[in-house]
Formats: sequence, structure tokens, C-alpha cells
Amino acid sequence: MAKKNKMKPRELREAQKKARQLKAAEINNNATPTIAAMPAAEVIAPAAEKKKSSVKAAGMKSILVSKNKMYITSFGKGNSAVLEYEVDNNDYNQTQLSSKNSSNIELRGVNEVNITFSSKHGFESGVEINTSNPTHRSGESSSVRGDMLGLKSELEKRFFGKTFDDNIHIQLIYNILDIEKILAVYVTNIVYALNNMLGEGDESNYDFMGYLSTFNTYKVFTNPNGSTLSDDKKENIRKSLSKFNALLKTKRLGYFGLEEPKTKDTRASEAYKKRVYHMLAIVGQIRQCVFHDKSGAKRFDLYSFINNIDPEYRETLDYLVDERFDSINKGFIQGNKVNISLLIDMMKGYEADDIIRLYYDFIVLKSQKNLGFSIKKLREKMLDEYGFRFKDKQYDSVRSKMYKIMDFLLFCNYYRNDVVAGEALVRKLRFSMTDDEKEGIYADEAAKLWGKFRNDFENIADHMNGDVIKELGKADMDFDEKILDSEKKNASDLLYFSKMIYMLTYFLDGKEINDLLTTLISKFDNIKEFLKIMKSSAVNVECELTVGYKLFNDSQRITNELFIVKNIASMRKPAASAKLTMFRDALTILGIDDKITDDRISEILKLKEKGKGIHGLRNFITNNVIESSRFVYLIKYANAQKIREVAKNEKVVMFVLGGIPDTQIERYYKSCVEFPDMNSSLEAKRSELARMIKNISFDDFKNVKQQAKGRENVAKERAKAVIGLYLTVMYLLVKNLVNVNARYVIAIHCLERDFGLYKEIIPELVSKNLKNDYRILSQTLCELCDKSPNLFLKKNERLRKCVEVDINNADSVMTRKYRNCIAHLTVVRELKEYIGDIRTVDSYFSIYHYVMQRCITKREDDTKQEEKIKYEDDLLKNHGYTKDFVKALNSPFGYNIPRFKNLSIEQLFDRNEYLTEK
Repeated sequence: MAKKNKMKPRELREAQKKARQLKAAEINNNATPTIAAMPAAEVIAPAAEKKKSSVKAAGMKSILVSKNKMYITSFGKGNSAVLEYEVDNNDYNQTQLSSKNSSNIELRGVNEVNITFSSKHGFESGVEINTSNPTHRSGESSSVRGDMLGLKSELEKRFFGKTFDDNIHIQLIYNILDIEKILAVYVTNIVYALNNMLGEGDESNYDFMGYLSTFNTYKVFTNPNGSTLSDDKKENIRKSLSKFNALLKTKRLGYFGLEEPKTKDTRASEAYKKRVYHMLAIVGQIRQCVFHDKSGAKRFDLYSFINNIDPEYRETLDYLVDERFDSINKGFIQGNKVNISLLIDMMKGYEADDIIRLYYDFIVLKSQKNLGFSIKKLREKMLDEYGFRFKDKQYDSVRSKMYKIMDFLLFCNYYRNDVVAGEALVRKLRFSMTDDEKEGIYADEAAKLWGKFRNDFENIADHMNGDVIKELGKADMDFDEKILDSEKKNASDLLYFSKMIYMLTYFLDGKEINDLLTTLISKFDNIKEFLKIMKSSAVNVECELTVGYKLFNDSQRITNELFIVKNIASMRKPAASAKLTMFRDALTILGIDDKITDDRISEILKLKEKGKGIHGLRNFITNNVIESSRFVYLIKYANAQKIREVAKNEKVVMFVLGGIPDTQIERYYKSCVEFPDMNSSLEAKRSELARMIKNISFDDFKNVKQQAKGRENVAKERAKAVIGLYLTVMYLLVKNLVNVNARYVIAIHCLERDFGLYKEIIPELVSKNLKNDYRILSQTLCELCDKSPNLFLKKNERLRKCVEVDINNADSVMTRKYRNCIAHLTVVRELKEYIGDIRTVDSYFSIYHYVMQRCITKREDDTKQEEKIKYEDDLLKNHGYTKDFVKALNSPFGYNIPRFKNLSIEQLFDRNEYLTEK
């Protein structure tokens, strides 16, 4: 058989880009590609692409090095680490540390270059696997690798007060740094969204949230004249107070579920405003912590400031958490009595009290999500393969209830009855290499479960009819809520750091909440495991954290608390008092003039009228626009009127539609087009959908009847589909640009942090201020050449000279403006102004940088700028971003070569960040 040519990574990336360019050229119909088409087989990834390395799949978790010893760990239960072997780095003698029952891998041999081991369970059990020996460092005296930035020692001193000859402390530190990175992204986005809710144009002109901090009490904030603050600070507070009151007046905080009490009691109203101020001030303070290096100022310590500020802030956090727990706990048994009654009837081997406690655990604490596998996927596999009758339309009205009870039975099976089977399933999934393998494992497990639970599922289905449910709903339950007293949680159960994270979720949607909490849980769990290993008798290395990081001694507790936060946090429903504002935004995004009066809105939607059957349009707009999470996201990050204008750009809409899978396009086309030609090409279908989005108008929906039948119902369903498609396309556009911006937010965060660290070891930086010139760190490290602690620039003269060229192509004003545009998501705000000028739309990277570069070269109204900014002519002439301009703007990140290249070169930019409609 002929040997198959394997493309190198760079060649594959180039081929993929060329394929995208060809598709974009075809879509845009205004650019002729000058490249030859690549064979499809060379640009499509294989279906069973590996998702993890064979080393991880075989069970090896990490190789830790401390002085002349090497410690090899494997994956234990959950994310726990099992210490397997100690290896002497001098003679490679090995000592097994794990017991026979806990051991997961067998070490076969260690030499200077390689470590050979085999798995004892699952993945290619017994087959030898090789991995490199991390202590093999040619020409280095220490067995511990130094980091390329040259900051390992400074990081160890910051977090532990001293340096170490191991790679254990720095790995723990990197997990803490990852926490700060993700917080930098989400807090930056929250601050932007809150400023954006004011709807006052360019946020960077006056960053209302940027002046809020926890230094001042609510009393000082509302009456700065009575404080001892300086006149400048008093003036800033007065400006912030004015913006704060304006934000309250817009009612747009209702999008976050925040609602001022409807009462004449001014004390209740003032208490609400005080809580909102505390929430915004804490967000502002976190932003200061993660976006500016303030390590020397105790009150700016991210992990301790909440314990050092006025108690009134902590009282608000207590209130928010207790309010949520109260809403969950109040009347839990009565509120779930139908399901509980059914379960008590079916689960004969359980005491009723025990079932209630388990059901609380399942519904509220969601312990099923901590099993290491998906109960939902198992149930879906069972029903797809064997339970056809359960998918019958007769169950549509009770499907959610039926599936919930089924899932609970499966949960109890693994949580109580067959824990060993659950652990075996987790192990199999861990050993799997691809998604296809995982699907097969779930299918095999579902087959086993079907025989065990078929009768139970049949019994559940038999109870799923209206009469039975109605009778159970009327029945009295003789169970006291006190049964759950030992299970119920309240604010006192959580540390204030966890409460602070819960408070942040008020401003996030469901996906953002899940992403943030999942990452934080993973990082705290890793830190907990590192501390456990460091304290073990076998490793026994010092792990005393410095004052600002003592919180991580409680990593086990915080991991558990954040898991609870993840389960109780959810995207809040918009507040009722904000409905008029939301109706205005909804009508505007559908194409009505944004200057429309409140009276006209009320007249169109009959908001003030009473009567049966007259609120069809109001209900239609509520159900299909206001209650859409995508609409809420667009209002948070964009502007309803501007979104409508951007949607008129068919070129951009076609690009977004090009990222939606073909099968989904087929469904959209069939449901949105009145007379669909299903035989037409996918290109024609996308073009027709783009045309519909471009021409969308409120007039298309004003006659829709909510209680419709026959043809009118068909028209209503089509209108719903069109609105859903429109909001989805605009959501994908905005969300992906927010995601692209997040990469640069992280780079700015790291630049601020690393500048502070380098100042400790480079005398030339001590008197420098990053704000004066964001290039100063990269510039100084390049100038130091062979004396630089930065190995990226020290060891590679060619790359150093390239960075120097990019530094010289920029200036301090340009890079400062770039930094501010990143921090204030200016690309998203200014999208409408410039996106129509792009000649070819073929990636979110290209959209982002074209709009960014237009923002950088924009003339300020209040200044005279006679000299043109470099690259300005190329930008306007080519109607596309300028590559050298991107590198110049990113030159502040040049000290970290991999990050600089990944952020500057489109082919290297991680397109896995992009969203598509699944």
C-alpha cells in the first residue's frame, strides 16, 4: 500500500485557510481567489481525531520533579492524584509508593531520555507506552526545567516567599494564574455590559464602572461632600453617582433580574439601591485586581480584599446567597410532591425520608453532575436504542417530568446502589481516546442499564397522564420540611470568596456561568491535589503560601462550595418592572425606529388595555424575543438599533451562516421560507436566509396571532423561526467577536502581571510606568539581548529582531489606544461603523482586526491630528486589516513569542474558540 502523505501542521493550517478563503469568495461574490482549490480530503480532519494523548488515556496524570527525585502520579477517583512511584534522578532506581489496590499504572523502566509504563486497567492494558523524561535537559545543571520567561523564581517568591528546586510549586502557581486569567475576561465583559446598558455611546470616554471600588461605603458614595476625600476623588464619585442613577433609571438592570421593590417604603427602595451599588463596586474592585498589577497593595489582593473592606459589602453577599437558598428551600417537598409521591411508590427498597433527601440532593445540589459521567447521556442512549415508546407525542406535555424521574433512578443506582459500576464507567471514559469511543462506552453501559430499569421506566410512563398527576398534586403529604434541615444550605456555609463568585453570576448567561464555574472548580481541584501531594510523607516539600494567597489552603472546601454555586446559579429571568424598556429594545431590534415613544409602544402592544385575546402580539414578542437568551446577550453587549443595521450587511450574514452546519441550514430554510425549494443548492438556501435577515421588519410580525389555527398558525410558526434565525446569527457574530477580544484581554492581563514581576529583577524597569508606553517591557528585554532573563528573546536573535521591528513600527499613543480598545470591547461597540467597508469577510479574526484598526486610526473630534497614522493608507485602500499593523499593535506582547505569534498571525489564531450553531 502506498504511504499516505501526511501534511505538516503549518501546511494543514494554510490549506484550511485557503479553503475558507475559497468559500468566503464564493459567498461574497466579490473577490476572485488567486489560489488553486485544495483536494477536500486534505483539509477535512478525520472523523475519529484523537482528543487526548495516549499517556493521559493510559492513566498517567503528571511527572513531578523535586531536586534529585521524580514523582509519577496517576489519575485516581475523580480528579484526585495517586502517587505511584518515586524515581532517583541519579541512578533511576524506582520505589513504588501506591498500594496494590490503588495503583493504576506499572512503571516498566526509566532512563535519561524516556519513561516507559503500562496501564493496569482499560486502555491497551499491559502495552508499553513511552513518554519523555522531564529531567533530561542537555547542558543544564539542574534537573528542573527553567521557564522561558525567566519568571519562575519571582513567581515562587510572590506566592511562597522563597524559591524552590522543583516543578511542583510552579505548577500550582500556574493554576492560580489561570483563575486570574478567566476572572479578567469575565469581569472585563461584565464591566463593559454594565457600561453599555447606559446606552451613552463610547464607554472609553467615561468608564463609569472603572471609578467604582470597595474603598467607599454607600454613605460616602451618595454623599461624598461629607467625607474627607480629596476634591478630585469627590468629583469622580459625583460623576459615578450620576451615572449610577441614570443606569437605575434605564431599568436595564432588569435584564439581570435586578428589580427595585414596588413599594412606597423608601427604606426598601434605598436598601435595593445600596445592594446594587455594592454589587457594582465589588465588580469594579475585582477588575482592578485582575487588570492591574497591584500586588504590593493589600486592599487590592483579589483573594483577601473582601474580608478587609467595610462589613456592609459582606452583608450584601450574605443577602444574595440566602435569598437564593431560601427560594430553593422554601416548600421544597410541597413544590415537588408529585415526583416525590411517584418515587416513594416505586422505590420500595428506600425509606420515604431517604428518598426526599436524595431528591433534594439531585434537584438542588445536583450531585449527579459530580459522578464523572453524564446521567442524561445514558438515559438518551437507552431511549434511542430501546425506549421508542417513550418518545411518542402523547408524552410531550409530561416529557420533562418523565425524564427527570428516570434520571433520578439512574442517579440513585450509581450514587447509592452500585458505586463500583460508576467508578468503572469513569475509568473507561478516561481511557477513551476519541468522541466515537466515548459514544460506544455510553452505548454499552446503556444496554446493561436497560435490562435493569426497563420495568421501572414502563411504570413511570404509565403514571404520566393528566389525571394521575392532578390527583397526586391535590394529595396531602405527611412529611415535615424539617426532614431536610441537615441537607439545606445557607450563606453561612460558604466562604466570602465563593459568595463573591456567586454574585458575579448575576451578570452572566447560562453558558457563561457554566464555563466560569467549571474552570474555577477544575483549577481549585488541581490546587487541592498539588497541596495534598506536597504535604504527603513521600514528597514532603514546603507549601506555606504567602499572606495574599492563604485562601488556597482551603482549596478543597472552595472546590465543594463552587460546585454548589454552579448548581444554584442560573441566568435570571428579566424583571417585570423592566418590561417597557425590553419591549422598546425588542421592537427596535426588529426594525422599528428607536425614537419611538413609550405611549406608541403601549398602543402597538396594547399594554394598557384589558380583555381576552387582545394581547397576542405582546405575548408573541415576549415569548420569542424578550425571553430569548440570545436577545438578552445582544442587548448586554451591543445596541438594538446597531444590530439591526449590521444585519443588513448580507456579506457578513452570509459569512456567519457559512459557519452553521449544513443540516441546520436545511432546517432553517424549511421552517423560515414560505415556499421552500428543497432541491436548491445550500448556497442558494443560505443566500435566501441572508436576504430574509437583511429585510426583516417589524411589519412582518405585527399581524401574527398568538392563538392561531390553520394557515395563521403556519404563519406564526414561520415568524418564530425567522426571529430565531435572526437572533441566532447576530448572537454568533457578537459572541465570537467577544471571544476573540477575550484572547487579547488575557494578553493585557498577563502583560500587567509580568511587568510587575520583571521589575523585581531588571533594574532598568524600576523607574518605568507601563501606562506611559505599553511597549516598554518588550523593548527593554530586547535591548538586554544576552543579559535578558527572557529565554525567548535571549536565545533567538532572528525572532528578537522581528519583535524589535514591530516595536519600532508602533508608538506609545497607538499601543495605549489599542489597550483601551481591548479593555472596553470597542470592536463590538463600533462594529456597525466599519464592518460595511470590509471587502472580504472570511474570519472573525479579520473582522476584529479591521474594525480595531479603523478605531485606532479614527480622528478624535476634539484633537487635531495632522500626521497620518502609519498603515492608515493601506487600511483604507485595501478594505481589509493590515498584517504588519496587527504585529505593531501586538508588540507589547512580543516578550512572549508564542503568545505574540498566536495573537498576530491569523493562521495560528485558535479557531476552536469560535461558536457555531449546533
